[in-house]
Amino acid sequence: MAVFSFLMLCVCACLLVSKSLCDAVAKLRRWCQKRDKSKIIFLDESNIRVNETPRTTLVAPGETPYVIVEDSSAYAARYDCIAAITSKEVLPCIIYGPEDRKELGVDGITTRMLIDYIDNILAQAVSALDRYPIYIILDRSNIHHKAKMLEAFYDKVCQDVVDILYMPVKSAKRLSPLDNAFFHEWKERVRQRSPLTKENMKSVMTTELYNITSNHLANYYKHCRLTHGQDVYSDCPNPSVHQHTS
Repeated sequence: MAVFSFLMLCVCACLLVSKSLCDAVAKLRRWCQKRDKSKIIFLDESNIRVNETPRTTLVAPGETPYVIVEDSSAYAARYDCIAAITSKEVLPCIIYGPEDRKELGVDGITTRMLIDYIDNILAQAVSALDRYPIYIILDRSNIHHKAKMLEAFYDKVCQDVVDILYMPVKSAKRLSPLDNAFFHEWKERVRQRSPLTKENMKSVMTTELYNITSNHLANYYKHCRLTHGQDVYSDCPNPSVHQHTS
């Protein structure tokens, strides 16, 4: 019964994806396909809790079939990360732990924290790429304030960023290499480094972020149909109804 309910939810989700959303996704994909992917930066936020462990593992005879964690509660310490990538490299990130958020008096990442990240880290890293023009693509989160972000880049004399584009609503899983599948790979790598503690969490998260290779990144961009020649409608959830023409 549970499996049937899950399948019905999947079918309903597919039917809810409109033809206009697929067309909007296709439009942005075509735009990306015409440009050098090393000049397209995807930026987003994600988080990992200190109680995360490997999803599956092999246990030798006589060893304990469980993983020790520092905090197994639902309120285990959360670490928020702002990450940015091109198809060639992982750009410097920033990680906020519970103490950082407490000091700032916030519960999660805010626009001010994002602007500080641009001011102190990202603008310099983008300038060092020396790749004009640079485009940044984001989801439509409330903290992604285009005018303030562009102002932050220009205040740091980073003229390489010429525009910031938003993905259509509810399309990040189809369009963003970060959502599909950079963050998944990164979290799996972090989980394999258990036991995770408050002392090693930031170090492990940062190390595993930078351990993702350029080959992985290129594949993530390709998986999102951003590479020249790919069918921009190939992942349409309801092709018989939408009747897309490439």
